Amino acid sequence: MLGKLMKYEWKATWKLLLSANILTVVMTGLARCMVYLMGQTGHSDFRMVDFMAVMVLFTYVGSMFAVCIGTTIYLIHRFYTSTYGDQGYLLHTLPVDTHHIIIAKVLVSSAWVIINMVSIYLSVIFLLATSSEIFHSMMEGMVDMIEYLGAERISAFTVIMTLIAFIFSIFAKVLKVGACISLGQLSPNHKLLLSFAWYVGIYVVEQMLQSIYFVVTIYYQEKISHSDYWNYGSYFDRQWETALLAGIISCVVYYVLTWYVMGRKLNLD
Repeated sequence: MLGKLMKYEWKATWKLLLSANILTVVMTGLARCMVYLMGQTGHSDFRMVDFMAVMVLFTYVGSMFAVCIGTTIYLIHRFYTSTYGDQGYLLHTLPVDTHHIIIAKVLVSSAWVIINMVSIYLSVIFLLATSSEIFHSMMEGMVDMIEYLGAERISAFTVIMTLIAFIFSIFAKVLKVGACISLGQLSPNHKLLLSFAWYVGIYVVEQMLQSIYFVVTIYYQEKISHSDYWNYGSYFDRQWETALLAGIISCVVYYVLTWYVMGRKLNLD
């Protein structure tokens, strides 16, 4: 049943979100063509080509923001309407477990978020590669950063676990939105407003906890080393552990909140 729910969720979202990612590809191609033409034209054509290139680049940046923000808004709207809106009446009458509903929506939404992020990152890298000087400088900067952190400390295992921690952070973000929307349904009135208030409140608490953790970590590091020197290599090597643990804990907390409201306190009035 989980597979069928994921298939249905994918079919309901792929047309619009795939079109948004195709827009990213198209705008990247246009922007790179304009940058290339600007570099190939002579002085007499510089003013017109330069103006066109600037306009295309502004449109490119705007489209990237539109795709990113639009995908987020659409996924939030999709979760709300399909679980607590008009479509929710049909969904919750199906003989499916609440856990399957939550997992299907989280996995599909997270997949689209990752696809969206990868497409934008590749788009930026592809565009920067147009200028060999900029791309070369960017690569040199990355190499310098790795050497500064200590390449011997950044193992393949650390990179893999960092990617896993990143994926769990995506799950946590998606589940947080679902939990806030679910908690908002506990109010008889102004459900969307209360959902937004829950999100702001949880965000503030998370930022406070992160700040406290960062201050304590710095204080502990200085006490251990008895100096102001910060060992960035060892810090980076340990960060995936903290990020993974925080992601798992967040996923569990937000999942339980969503399941509790959806399974025990469901109110579609």
